[in-house]
Amino acid sequence: MNETGIASPVKADPRKDECTMSEFANQLDTRIDDVRHRLHEARSAGDDYLVENLIDDLESLLQLADRNDVDTGPIAEVIKAETGAIPIIVDAEEA
Repeated sequence: MNETGIASPVKADPRKDECTMSEFANQLDTRIDDVRHRLHEARSAGDDYLVENLIDDLESLLQLADRNDVDTGPIAEVIKAETGAIPIIVDAEEA
């Protein structure tokens, strides 16, 4: 209670406010983009061991997002694409 005898409103957890979560989600997206870039380079170099480790990193990021109530749909789709669980359509320009 405050000095007027009125109970103070319960403050929201600052870690869960919209701004903080938005920043967290943005940083997570940046990390995913970085891992995907490194994954592409590892595949180009034929480094299968690094590819597997980077896929594990993507899966860890998915778990981190899920634990923090971040929408994991887009991350799950990235993992499916990167692991070959869904077909990847290559642009004619890239082929």
